Amino acid sequence: MDVATAVVPPTNQKGTSMHSMLSRARGRAMLGLAIIGLATASILPATTAGASSSYRHHTPPIRVRVLTPHRHGQAGANGVFNVDVSLLARRPSANHLLSAATGYRPFFNSPTASTFGPGMPDPGAPGLVVLLSTTPAMAGGPHANLAGVFQLNAVERVRGRNRTFNDWQVGVPGFFGTNVNATLTVFVVSGTAPGHVDMSNVHPISNVARVHFHIV
Repeated sequence: MDVATAVVPPTNQKGTSMHSMLSRARGRAMLGLAIIGLATASILPATTAGASSSYRHHTPPIRVRVLTPHRHGQAGANGVFNVDVSLLARRPSANHLLSAATGYRPFFNSPTASTFGPGMPDPGAPGLVVLLSTTPAMAGGPHANLAGVFQLNAVERVRGRNRTFNDWQVGVPGFFGTNVNATLTVFVVSGTAPGHVDMSNVHPISNVARVHFHIV
């Protein structure tokens, strides 16, 4: 057999080359892989949905949002600024955590009242924790819970879920610094929040919201 004869594909009785047969075999194999791929794709959404459901199951029941100050914002003027937060039950089954029975209610915490001050809980939102990195030592330092200086507390129900708004206006210009960077940390605990907080003595039932901003 010469070299020319060796490289020519042999033919079957119908004149079909071996090369053609191999091409058809490869085509059938590719079709089989495509079918397997479609079957796998049909399974993946169910798996992903299961993972998502598991994630939602472990999501804290309360959502904290910091309305002011904004992340990386320039807040206030001459050391006077405002902190406004909102707490929301993620689902109706968590409403009891922000209910009147657990102390969440409309309340004006007057600066002249005995309930007002750093290191104290908010009378209108007992589980609220608010920390500010520039809190001076005379007010308890950065680990002092400032929820007790929040003056305005409001409650409402939105689409069947309990929600609160809690507001603090700094009353003494520059008390928490002027022209300085600060970090605000806000979250919620079950029951009444402690006056002095580090992350080892609390168990948040919400996300932990941290906002880096600048006190003007």
